[in-house]
Amino acid sequence: MRLYILYYLKLKQNYLAFILLFFCLNFLQAQRNYKFENFGNRSILLNGNVTGSVDDLGATYYNPARLALVEDPVFSINAKIYQLTDIKVNNITIDGKDISTSRFDGLPSMVAGTFKVKFLEGHQFAYSLFSRNRSDFDLNYNTDLIIGEDNEENPIPLNYVGNTSITNRLREYWYGVSWAKTVAPNFSVGASLFFSNYNFNGRLTQQFNAVDENEHVSIYNFNTSFKQKSYGIFGKIAAAWVLPKVELGINIDLPYLEFSSEGKYKFEEYFSSLDNDDIFTFNDFDNLNAKRKYPLGISIGAGIPIKKHKLHLNLSWNAKTNDYKKIDIPPLESETEEDLPAIFFNEELKSTFNFGIGAEIYIVKKVNAYGSFSTDFSPFVTSASIIDAANQSGENINFETNYSHYGFGINVSHKWANFILGSVYSRGNSRIVKPLTAPGNSSDSNEETSSIFINRWRFLVGIEVLFLDKAMSKHGIDKKIIIQ
Repeated sequence: MRLYILYYLKLKQNYLAFILLFFCLNFLQAQRNYKFENFGNRSILLNGNVTGSVDDLGATYYNPARLALVEDPVFSINAKIYQLTDIKVNNITIDGKDISTSRFDGLPSMVAGTFKVKFLEGHQFAYSLFSRNRSDFDLNYNTDLIIGEDNEENPIPLNYVGNTSITNRLREYWYGVSWAKTVAPNFSVGASLFFSNYNFNGRLTQQFNAVDENEHVSIYNFNTSFKQKSYGIFGKIAAAWVLPKVELGINIDLPYLEFSSEGKYKFEEYFSSLDNDDIFTFNDFDNLNAKRKYPLGISIGAGIPIKKHKLHLNLSWNAKTNDYKKIDIPPLESETEEDLPAIFFNEELKSTFNFGIGAEIYIVKKVNAYGSFSTDFSPFVTSASIIDAANQSGENINFETNYSHYGFGINVSHKWANFILGSVYSRGNSRIVKPLTAPGNSSDSNEETSSIFINRWRFLVGIEVLFLDKAMSKHGIDKKIIIQ
């Protein structure tokens, strides 16, 4: 009796948790693909395919060497970005139904500026602060009162009330300084150094109360959470050439150098019924060994002028990382249970190639249009998330999503400002093993799959305001500020 009731309650509650987790984790997972985020007005519309041809302050990220070769506005306000994301999951419920959701929100800002010191001829400096990764979702679901029916699949009918609450938060901020120097009139080198402040945490809480036909009450509570903090340095080394018929660039992303990292993990499970065979499990681990890895990456790009137009080409590669423990979680202990499962919070990245193409099209004087395409293949062999913190099966559960990004927009120039309007559309899909089937279902759940379809629209509306250099020069330093 106790085993059946416990299994039934866990099945129903985990079913609710999985539905919410599919939404939450795909938002979170998407933020960590290499090409999902872009920075700088025109660089965003070109989907980051600007390693060899970047002409805005996205250069601090894509190719710092370009800072010494291009002329930028003295002052600009980058585009405000809004995001609309639609997610649809096919065949996810026990009876094979589809579910979907939409979310509309604004995205965080980027602040950057350049400055020259006049007695350092040929040197260009820049600073930047931006949100490299960000995800913030709090989801709750209540069942109300569900009346159980007596049938072959449900030999002990239960009336139950359930609640699932999920929190997933990812914050990573970069604070950087960039440098560039002209080595020849058409050649420059550069470097960027970014300090990274990384915070990743999640919580899954489940509560379940049930009563059988004899008015026997069972209560099940489950709570798990994790926190990871990491502080370190990202470095970039770059070079850029401007030739008569082509602009070329190369950018090397150095592996992440971690200074310090810490982790926390909590696991609680309680079950109470009338058969005196209850569960009481409490684990709260602090100051755990934690680690974050980010591999070597190389991007090469070209900008090819075609009359008054320009074609942007890009190819990028990221190395793999071997399987490692993001948080080293000790063996669980319980007051009532033996042989508790091990919890693995691991990550492994495979080597990936991505490519993209963009076009800058001259329409009339002072009006340019932009179009672009970029791949964004998932690097994850194993990914760590709140579902792994709660997973007691010991199996790898990886939400791998490959994306395609399409950008388009328009730039209108005026003697005192540039007006920018555009959008970036992203689409991706995954196929996963359907997580749960109904009690008593004899079919092999591994043969049933669910499909996840994700569509994201990003809308950009911005203005770049231009001023004379002399009006912004003080004490021998020329300044430019950009805010996104």
